[in-house]
This record gives sequence, structure tokens and C-alpha cells, in this order.
Amino acid sequence: MRSLLHSRRGSVAFATVIALVPLIGVVALGGEAGSWYVTRQHAQNAADAAAYSGAVQHLCLADPTCSALIPQPLDYRAKQAAAQNSFCNAGGTSYPGSQCGANPAGISQTVQVALLGSWKGAAGTYVQATVSQQQPAYLARVLGLTTVNIGATAVAKVREEEKPPCVLSLTGSIGFQGSPNINAPNCGMASNSTAKNAINFTGGGMTMNLGSLSTVGGCTGAASFCNTAHTYTPAPIPNPFSGLDGALTTLCGANPTLPAKCGLAPPACNNKGGTELVPYTAATRCTNDGFKSKGNSVVTGPGGVLPLPAGVYFISGKLTLTGGSSITGTGVTFILLPGAEIDTKGGGTLTLNGPTAAPSTTSLPPALQPYANLFKYMAMYYASAVEAEFGGNSKINLTGNIYAPNAAVTFQGNPTIAVGGVGGCGQLVAKSIAFNGNATFDTTGCPNELTTLRRSQYVQLVQ
Repeated sequence: MRSLLHSRRGSVAFATVIALVPLIGVVALGGEAGSWYVTRQHAQNAADAAAYSGAVQHLCLADPTCSALIPQPLDYRAKQAAAQNSFCNAGGTSYPGSQCGANPAGISQTVQVALLGSWKGAAGTYVQATVSQQQPAYLARVLGLTTVNIGATAVAKVREEEKPPCVLSLTGSIGFQGSPNINAPNCGMASNSTAKNAINFTGGGMTMNLGSLSTVGGCTGAASFCNTAHTYTPAPIPNPFSGLDGALTTLCGANPTLPAKCGLAPPACNNKGGTELVPYTAATRCTNDGFKSKGNSVVTGPGGVLPLPAGVYFISGKLTLTGGSSITGTGVTFILLPGAEIDTKGGGTLTLNGPTAAPSTTSLPPALQPYANLFKYMAMYYASAVEAEFGGNSKINLTGNIYAPNAAVTFQGNPTIAVGGVGGCGQLVAKSIAFNGNATFDTTGCPNELTTLRRSQYVQLVQ
């Protein structure tokens, strides 16, 4: 018996068991804390998604087209995004795509969303989402905790491009191919296309000096160019001239015979051998049908007036600018009717300065008169769906706006396009736009940031 009492065999095992009790407790407590960390990461993902979605919806609600399709309030879309990441405000589990179910006993979640006018002292538009989960403590009770609150906060800011666009593609892409020279430091380009190649660079020989580049879709081509673009912006840029589309349908009918004259071509109207263009008046409802300038000559107004008198000039058929000829006018708007087209490959010069004031009602047919204000600064309204190709060695100097809602506009070869600034930057708005070959697009004469096109907006998480 005395030997048994003095035996030390097994004493280490006994001490180890005693030591393992607090060690297991610490490990178990660490495991519980680890689960808190995982929940915290999930909460942060939900907060990020909620803040970003809320900011995107804020942009959507500012756009009538978008808000008509997605009319839910900012708070709804933010909480829906949180629910899709398994975090729901108490009682709010019915959002489409929700991953929330009934919470276990003792666990509750909250999702709070706020629209802020400033953040950390910086003014702007911000959406803040705060996500939290309260749950019971288990082993942590030995530390005096009965419940644990796990939360996360995210802030998304609605940003604008620093420079507004002066070129807008309504439904198609903006393409660059070859070695075009783009010099528009005070404004930018934007595409409303949702395609992955809404902005497309083919080749790498181009020179780019753009104030901004953005699209609702994506960008394909050289990364050195695409990296400068803001892609997948939440909302398209509104078309400032959309009112003209319905007015032209009223004038010409929904399905006119092409090339359309829209009832504006009396027999007395003629082109004087390609030397005179005639503006619209109630007495001379001329469409200048199939006008072809005479080579090495200057096109005049009626009676040989130089330059073209101010007014609205309708064009039907093909307008051809031959080599050595020129058309120059101030306060002039060209309207190319459905089915009309323009041929500038001959190397002539077209210089138009849009009117600085809306044209008088006597300068427009009755169907267009209610929209006279949209013709202010308008140098060319290309209402035709025929591709508009400005090519060859032509020099195109258009001061004011160019609107071609149904046509693909291509600058091919060596044309020079200088969109100046009458009361602001000239604006090129078309179905799609391509700059190919050695085309030059230059807006250096534009006053800084005076285009009326809305700046592209996008969302960025700042916390």
C-alpha cells in the first residue's frame, strides 16, 4: 500500500486533464468568436449590396424611362439586395430573390437605409446601409455577455463624370478603328447601348484626348483605351431632342414613300444647276431634292446670296458635295428627310453654323413649329435612316448640334469634323457613331463644360 501511495505513474495524465479543461474552453470560445467573424463578413456583403443597389435605384428614379420600369423606392431596392444576401429587416422576408428564412430563437436582424447629402464632411449624394444581427452568446457568457450584436455599414456615392459628353450614341456603339484623332478635352463621349462592345476600339493607332468616356454597356479593344472608360453605368443619358421624332412622323407620316418629300416640293422649286439652295418658307416649301453641287463653286442662296441666308433647308434624295465646292451658312439648319442621304466623299467643304435662337414659325412647317426651341443651335437634323458617311478628304465644320436618331454616322477616310460651340459645345447625337481611318474629331473650340447633355453618372462604394 505504501508503495502505491508513493507511485507517480499517471500523475502527468491527471495534470493534463486538469489543464485541458480551460484550454478546451478557450478553444471553444475562439470558435464562437470565429463564427462572429464569418457573420460579420456576410453582414458586410449584405451592406455593400444594399448601399450600391440603393444608389443605383436613386439614379433610376431620376430617369423617367427607368423609373417607369422599376418604380420601387430606394429603400425597397436596398433592402431587397440585403435580403438576397440573407439579411432581412425584421419581418421583411418577401423580397424577390430573398435568401432569408425564419431566424432561430433569439436571433434578429435589422437593415437600415439612409439617403445622405454629405458624408465625412464632403457634400454629395450618398446612400448608407447599416446591417446588424443580434444573437445570444453561449460560451461567451463566462465573459459576462448574454447577447452579441454583429453589424456592418457601407456607403455608396453617386458620382458624375468630370466632363459632360458632347457625343452620344442612342442605341448603338461608338467605334474607333484605324488611326482617328480625337481631340475633345472639354467634353466626352457616351453610349446608351447595353452591349458588351458599346464602346469598341479596333487597332491601337488612334490619338485620344477626351474629357470623359462612358457607357451603359461594356468596352472591347485595347485595355489602354478601355481602362479610361466608365462601363456599365446604371442609367442611360436622356435624348434631349426626342420631341422631334414624333413631330417628323406627323409631318411625313409613319411609313412615307422613300425618299420622302413630306408634301414640301412644289414644281417651281429647282436647284439652279447645283448652285443654289432654297430655305423653307410658307411660299417656297422646297426640299432641294437630289441636290448636287457644281464642282469648284460656292453654293449660294436664292438670287446668288452669299453665304447661305439664315433659315431651315429641307433636303430630300441625295445631297452631293463635289470636289472643290463648298456650302457655307450661318444661322442655318439642314433637315434631311426620311430616305435622304449625304455624299461628301468628293472632298468639298461643308461649314454650317446653327442658329443662336429658335427659328421663327414661318421658317418651319406647322407640324414642327411646336418644337422650334429644339432647333436652336441645330446645324443638321438627319431624320433619315440611311447611313450618314462623311468621308474622303472633306472638311466638315458644324457649329452646333447634329441629330441623327435613326442613322449610323460614320466618319471615314480623312474628314475633319470640327464641332464648335455656339452658346455651348456642339453635340453629336446619333443611333451609332464610328470614327474610322484618319478621321479627325475636334471640339477644342468648345467652351468648357457647356454641352446640354447630362453627364454620365455611376455608383462607387466609398465605405
